[in-house]
Amino acid sequence: MSTSTQSVKPDPVLERQHKRQHRWSERRKIGALAAAAVVLVLIAAFLIIQSREETPATNQAEGVATGFLEAYGAFDVEQARTYLADDATIASMTEQDDLRLLISYLEATGYKQILESCEGVSNSASGSVRCTFDFHALRSGEIGRGPFGGSSFDIAVRDGKVVRASQHWEIEKFSPQMWEPVAKWVSTAHPKDAAVMYTDESHSTVRLTEESVRLWDVRTREYVGRNT
Repeated sequence: MSTSTQSVKPDPVLERQHKRQHRWSERRKIGALAAAAVVLVLIAAFLIIQSREETPATNQAEGVATGFLEAYGAFDVEQARTYLADDATIASMTEQDDLRLLISYLEATGYKQILESCEGVSNSASGSVRCTFDFHALRSGEIGRGPFGGSSFDIAVRDGKVVRASQHWEIEKFSPQMWEPVAKWVSTAHPKDAAVMYTDESHSTVRLTEESVRLWDVRTREYVGRNT
């Protein structure tokens, strides 16, 4: 028994339809790729323009903040003041501290500031800068404790001057290792001095006065002597 194979000729109408569909599909792909490329170019152009506009302002604010904090950490009151606006607010121990007394207190208690970095935050045009730092305080370094990390300064800069500097202390480790033991010892051994050194009986806030700064110097040195 023999078999025969009969070839089937393609339908020319169907072939034309397939070709048209293929060309249409290719055009859609090319169009989508072209649109995506245009979007990417526009985004890149926007970012370049934005960086050119914001970088000088950001760099200036970061430089001002760094200069102020370097002077602050070196206890150089006069140099620190050159970075401040006339109505600047300094908030470290309270919502508004006297810079001279604050720096005197920090120096008297063996404060050491380890500045890490200063970077513009939020809208750089606003002049907001955050600077992170580690620290020693209450002569912690002299008894082998610290430095304590995780703290930061928020610095607002306007027209090339610091208008507000807020110091945020991370005290999770510092408090049980230094603040609380010193407060307990001072309030027990020298209760009259404690009334001058702290604002209230909770011993949670420093009183910044000339006499308080003098006592902080004397008592922290004594505390170190008893713990070394």
